[in-house]
Amino acid sequence: MLLRAGMSPKQAIIYNCLSSILCFVGMLIGVAVGNQEGATLWVFTLVGGMFLYIALVDMLPELSSVDTKKGEHPLCHLLLQGVGMCTGAGIMLTIALFEEDLLTIMD
Repeated sequence: MLLRAGMSPKQAIIYNCLSSILCFVGMLIGVAVGNQEGATLWVFTLVGGMFLYIALVDMLPELSSVDTKKGEHPLCHLLLQGVGMCTGAGIMLTIALFEEDLLTIMD
């Protein structure tokens, strides 16, 4: 994605490494905040909002781009995206339904 945006390979590697380091720092902050009793709901709210933002701003334009010159059929493209979204929703539902069982397996 960075290369498609016009960056050189060296710049893309530097920005990718910077992103990885910042992810680690964010994980440390998340673990520290997550250990606070009243902060858990706020953390879940912020993370959910960030995921929605990323999905709507970054991924939605990619989903709507169908290259009909390459022989891609829009209906097939839509069906494949729908199956992917339903699969993701099904996985999240399964995890939510069996959360207690998963917690006892980890103990």
